[in-house]
Amino acid sequence: MARERNAHLLRLQSSGQSSKYRQVKKTYAHENAYLHLTLAERTSLAGEIADCIAAMGSVRLFAECIDKLHFDPVRTGCSVDEQAFEQVVSRFEQFIKSTDEPGQDKKYGLLVHDNNQTVAKKHTDLMRRFHQQGTLWRKAERLIETPLFVDSGLTRMVQIADLCAYSLRRCLENQEADLFNRIFPRAHRVQNKVVGVRHYTGASCVCSICHAHRT
Repeated sequence: MARERNAHLLRLQSSGQSSKYRQVKKTYAHENAYLHLTLAERTSLAGEIADCIAAMGSVRLFAECIDKLHFDPVRTGCSVDEQAFEQVVSRFEQFIKSTDEPGQDKKYGLLVHDNNQTVAKKHTDLMRRFHQQGTLWRKAERLIETPLFVDSGLTRMVQIADLCAYSLRRCLENQEADLFNRIFPRAHRVQNKVVGVRHYTGASCVCSICHAHRT
């Protein structure tokens, strides 16, 4: 496997495809720790992790899945990632408030974010704005500070979040439903309606997320 990968990288480098070479090299580097596993073993491992997530009764899944073909940044006044971040922040904020109990102290939450340098400053600035002005839908009163940025390679909970995001994307883009069906029951619901996960797309979409959101 390592020999084939090195040969592929050499072909890309020799052909002058520098941008593709860098991207493939980066992808291969992330997968080095799993080269000893077969595809079936990797698939089985992902399934076992998804089952563990499904068994965590207190876990709630929040996500914004945006189809870029239906997203107009001019009309919305923001980029795709800004809209997704604001949506997730708003839903998490509302969820925290909904867990308050009479006579008990208010509950607060913290956002933990993969330390991606290309978005860290942007999302930090966005969160500061949400604290000062609120989001489009509500005030941000229950989220502590700005996101805590961590190395996903060292943080298992962020890796679990990555698996959830992967399962949603593969289901919507490739109709691969196995992992999705395992973790989707953890999507936050109110009166059996999915409100924690949304698929931003055309009105005629009949995917499981849109169906559960309309139910």
